[in-house]
Amino acid sequence: MHIQDGTGKGYQAEVNAEHRLQVGAVTYTAERHSNEAEGNAYQVLFSQSPTAGDDCIFYMVNSSQTMNLIAEGIWLYVSAAGEVSVKLGAKGTRNSATALTPVNCNAGSGNSADGTFEKGADLDGGSATLTGGSIVSMYKFSAATDTKYFNFEQDIIVPQNQTLTLWCSSASPTVTGHLVFNYHS
Repeated sequence: MHIQDGTGKGYQAEVNAEHRLQVGAVTYTAERHSNEAEGNAYQVLFSQSPTAGDDCIFYMVNSSQTMNLIAEGIWLYVSAAGEVSVKLGAKGTRNSATALTPVNCNAGSGNSADGTFEKGADLDGGSATLTGGSIVSMYKFSAATDTKYFNFEQDIIVPQNQTLTLWCSSASPTVTGHLVFNYHS
Protein backbone atom coordinates (compact mmCIF):
# COMPACT_ATOMS: atom_id res chain seq x y z
CA MET A 1 0.00 0.00 0.00
CA HIS A 2 1.22 3.51 -0.74
CA ILE A 3 0.23 6.73 1.03
CA GLN A 4 0.12 9.99 -0.97
CA ASP A 5 1.78 13.04 0.59
CA GLY A 6 -1.36 15.19 0.44
CA THR A 7 0.46 18.18 -1.08
CA GLY A 8 -0.06 17.23 -4.72
CA LYS A 9 3.66 16.76 -5.37
CA GLY A 10 3.31 13.03 -5.96
CA TYR A 11 5.48 11.85 -3.05
CA GLN A 12 4.56 8.46 -1.67
CA ALA A 13 5.27 6.56 1.51
CA GLU A 14 5.13 2.79 1.72
CA VAL A 15 3.48 0.73 4.47
CA ASN A 16 4.94 -2.78 4.86
CA ALA A 17 3.19 -6.07 5.65
CA GLU A 18 3.56 -5.37 9.41
CA HIS A 19 1.61 -2.10 9.00
CA ARG A 20 4.73 -0.01 9.57
CA LEU A 21 5.75 3.03 7.60
CA GLN A 22 8.97 2.48 5.65
CA VAL A 23 11.22 5.45 6.36
CA GLY A 24 14.81 6.54 6.37
CA ALA A 25 15.17 9.06 9.16
CA VAL A 26 17.73 11.37 10.68
CA THR A 27 17.26 12.27 14.33
CA TYR A 28 18.94 14.91 16.44
CA THR A 29 18.35 16.49 19.82
CA ALA A 30 16.22 19.55 20.51
CA GLU A 31 19.45 21.29 21.61
CA ARG A 32 21.06 20.59 18.24
CA HIS A 33 17.93 21.86 16.45
CA SER A 34 17.92 25.06 18.55
CA ASN A 35 21.58 25.62 17.67
CA GLU A 36 21.79 24.52 14.03
CA ALA A 37 18.36 25.30 12.60
CA GLU A 38 17.31 28.20 14.83
CA GLY A 39 20.68 29.71 15.84
CA ASN A 40 19.44 30.11 19.42
CA ALA A 41 21.93 28.22 21.64
CA TYR A 42 24.19 30.15 24.02
CA GLN A 43 26.72 29.99 26.81
CA VAL A 44 27.21 32.77 29.33
CA LEU A 45 30.56 32.89 31.15
CA PHE A 46 31.14 34.42 34.58
CA SER A 47 33.64 34.52 37.43
CA GLN A 48 32.71 36.03 40.77
CA SER A 49 33.69 36.01 44.44
CA PRO A 50 30.90 36.75 46.93
CA THR A 51 31.40 39.24 49.76
CA ALA A 52 29.73 37.08 52.44
CA GLY A 53 27.66 33.94 52.87
CA ASP A 54 24.40 33.49 50.99
CA ASP A 55 25.17 36.12 48.36
CA CYS A 56 23.59 36.09 44.91
CA ILE A 57 26.47 36.15 42.39
CA PHE A 58 24.66 35.52 39.06
CA TYR A 59 21.29 36.67 37.73
CA MET A 60 19.40 36.18 34.49
CA VAL A 61 15.87 36.86 33.34
CA ASN A 62 14.26 35.56 30.13
CA SER A 63 12.91 38.48 28.10
CA SER A 64 11.85 36.50 25.02
CA GLN A 65 8.27 37.26 24.03
CA THR A 66 7.77 33.90 22.32
CA MET A 67 10.20 31.26 23.65
CA ASN A 68 11.20 29.58 26.88
CA LEU A 69 14.83 29.75 27.95
CA ILE A 70 15.99 26.16 28.51
CA ALA A 71 19.00 25.75 30.83
CA GLU A 72 20.79 22.50 29.94
CA GLY A 73 23.56 22.50 32.56
CA ILE A 74 26.41 24.42 34.10
CA TRP A 75 30.21 24.15 34.20
CA LEU A 76 31.62 25.16 37.60
CA TYR A 77 35.02 25.71 39.16
CA VAL A 78 35.36 26.82 42.78
CA SER A 79 38.61 28.05 44.32
CA ALA A 80 37.74 26.85 47.87
CA ALA A 81 35.14 24.93 49.83
CA GLY A 82 31.60 26.20 49.52
CA GLU A 83 28.13 25.59 48.21
CA VAL A 84 26.56 26.91 45.02
CA SER A 85 22.76 26.90 44.67
CA VAL A 86 20.60 27.44 41.60
CA LYS A 87 17.33 29.26 42.34
CA LEU A 88 14.31 29.91 40.19
CA GLY A 89 12.00 32.87 40.66
CA ALA A 90 14.05 35.36 42.72
CA LYS A 91 12.71 38.85 41.92
CA GLY A 92 13.78 42.43 42.53
CA THR A 93 16.53 44.95 41.89
CA ARG A 94 20.19 44.01 42.03
CA ASN A 95 23.12 45.66 43.83
CA SER A 96 26.26 46.62 41.83
CA ALA A 97 25.53 44.34 38.87
CA THR A 98 27.93 43.88 35.94
CA ALA A 99 26.29 43.03 32.62
CA LEU A 100 27.29 39.81 30.87
CA THR A 101 26.89 38.99 27.17
CA PRO A 102 26.07 35.36 26.30
CA VAL A 103 27.93 33.93 23.30
CA ASN A 104 25.91 32.31 20.50
CA CYS A 105 27.14 28.73 19.90
CA ASN A 106 26.35 29.03 16.18
CA ALA A 107 29.01 31.26 14.58
CA GLY A 108 26.76 31.74 11.54
CA SER A 109 23.78 33.03 13.51
CA GLY A 110 23.10 36.71 13.96
CA ASN A 111 20.83 36.08 16.96
CA SER A 112 21.49 37.44 20.44
CA ALA A 113 20.22 36.10 23.74
CA ASP A 114 17.03 37.88 24.79
CA GLY A 115 17.28 38.70 28.48
CA THR A 116 19.23 40.32 31.27
CA PHE A 117 22.45 38.55 32.31
CA GLU A 118 24.49 39.87 35.26
CA LYS A 119 27.10 38.96 37.84
CA GLY A 120 28.09 40.66 41.08
CA ALA A 121 29.68 40.03 44.47
CA ASP A 122 26.47 40.70 46.41
CA LEU A 123 23.57 41.18 43.98
CA ASP A 124 21.07 40.84 46.84
CA GLY A 125 22.86 43.28 49.21
CA GLY A 126 22.87 47.02 49.77
CA SER A 127 19.70 48.67 48.47
CA ALA A 128 18.80 45.62 46.37
CA THR A 129 15.37 44.04 46.72
CA LEU A 130 16.29 40.65 45.21
CA THR A 131 14.41 38.04 47.25
CA GLY A 132 12.38 34.87 47.01
CA GLY A 133 12.71 31.98 44.65
CA SER A 134 13.16 28.27 45.16
CA ILE A 135 16.35 26.21 45.11
CA VAL A 136 16.22 23.76 42.22
CA SER A 137 19.80 22.46 42.39
CA MET A 138 22.67 22.60 44.90
CA TYR A 139 26.36 21.72 44.61
CA LYS A 140 28.62 21.25 47.66
CA PHE A 141 32.38 21.46 47.36
CA SER A 142 34.71 20.38 50.19
CA ALA A 143 37.72 22.09 48.60
CA ALA A 144 38.86 23.74 45.37
CA THR A 145 37.80 21.71 42.34
CA ASP A 146 38.71 21.30 38.72
CA THR A 147 36.08 22.54 36.30
CA LYS A 148 33.19 20.08 36.25
CA TYR A 149 29.97 19.87 34.23
CA PHE A 150 26.65 19.48 36.03
CA ASN A 151 23.80 18.41 33.77
CA PHE A 152 20.31 19.48 34.76
CA GLU A 153 18.70 16.03 34.48
CA GLN A 154 15.36 17.72 33.97
CA ASP A 155 16.20 20.73 31.83
CA ILE A 156 15.38 23.92 33.70
CA ILE A 157 12.69 25.91 31.90
CA VAL A 158 12.68 29.66 32.46
CA PRO A 159 9.53 31.21 30.91
CA GLN A 160 9.20 34.87 29.90
CA ASN A 161 9.98 37.31 32.76
CA GLN A 162 11.16 34.52 35.08
CA THR A 163 14.63 34.32 36.62
CA LEU A 164 17.46 31.90 37.31
CA THR A 165 20.04 32.94 39.91
CA LEU A 166 23.18 31.45 41.49
CA TRP A 167 23.90 31.86 45.20
CA CYS A 168 27.10 31.09 47.13
CA SER A 169 27.01 29.93 50.78
CA SER A 170 30.31 31.44 51.91
CA ALA A 171 32.70 34.25 51.05
CA SER A 172 35.69 31.97 50.49
CA PRO A 173 35.40 30.67 46.93
CA THR A 174 35.64 32.39 43.62
CA VAL A 175 33.03 30.68 41.45
CA THR A 176 33.88 30.47 37.76
CA GLY A 177 31.63 28.84 35.23
CA HIS A 178 29.37 29.01 32.30
CA LEU A 179 25.71 28.27 31.92
CA VAL A 180 24.60 26.34 28.83
CA PHE A 181 21.16 27.33 27.50
CA ASN A 182 18.98 27.71 24.43
CA TYR A 183 15.64 29.16 23.47
CA HIS A 184 12.85 26.88 22.30
CA SER A 185 9.10 27.13 21.95
